[in-house]
Amino acid sequence: MTTLYKTKTQLTGAKFTALMKRKKTCKYRIAKATKISYPTLRNWETGRCWPKDETAMAVGKYLGLFPDDGQIIELERQAEEIREKLGRLK
Repeated sequence: MTTLYKTKTQLTGAKFTALMKRKKTCKYRIAKATKISYPTLRNWETGRCWPKDETAMAVGKYLGLFPDDGQIIELERQAEEIREKLGRLK
């Protein structure tokens, strides 16, 4: 199962509602930030339709389901520091 498929399942039905509560946001804020229409988000929440790849990625990034490039770079830097410290301990 791909990450995108897992994200799409989190963005539909009760899982989407719970995710918005956990992230302390609402469909209106998501719609404004991602330029995806409010009715589209409502349809995802009610299960009337399934998110398309592009829209699922946009909402997933907004909700923190995908790390952004800055986070990846920072994590790689931290991992390199840990490897160096481990190398010095040997």
